[in-house]
Parts: sequence; structure tokens; C-alpha cells
Amino acid sequence: MVFTLQEESYTSQASFYDKDEIPVFEKGTETKTGFQGRRVHRGLYITKTGRCVNADVNAAFNIMKKSKPNTSFEKIWSRGASTPLRLRVV
Repeated sequence: MVFTLQEESYTSQASFYDKDEIPVFEKGTETKTGFQGRRVHRGLYITKTGRCVNADVNAAFNIMKKSKPNTSFEKIWSRGASTPLRLRVV
């Protein structure tokens, strides 16, 4: 197992499904962001097309996108996973 420390700024605010560019936070500088979706309340993120997505799923995909910048995410964007499944483990 390999541990990689990943910078996570703006991953909760940017829309993975709208393919927002995610800037890196730099202390002392003002970053202009033009995120297309919005987090409406805890646990719910709305994309620019009105699609409701679990906010944690959106943020997790954005962290993955930041950590693997040269990877294609077309299958996720086209099929997607917007709501986690709840499993009952016995």
C-alpha cells in the first residue's frame, strides 16, 4: 500500500460532473473561482444541469481528479455514481 498526501482545496466546491478546473489554494493570494455547481446544504450538491449528487461523492471524485491529473474520467462522467449505496453488513 502506498500513502500519498493530497492537497484538497476547493474539492467540495467544484463540480466534478461539470468538469470544473480545480485551483490550488495559495495562502495570501486571492483565487478567482467560477464553479458551475453549488452545494445547497450538507450532503447535497447540485450541478449546473440540475442533477442532484451526494456532496461527499462529488468531493471524493474531485480529490481523485486532483491526484491523478493525467487519467481519463469519461466513464465516470458518462455513467457516473452520484449516490452511495448503503449496505447492511451482518
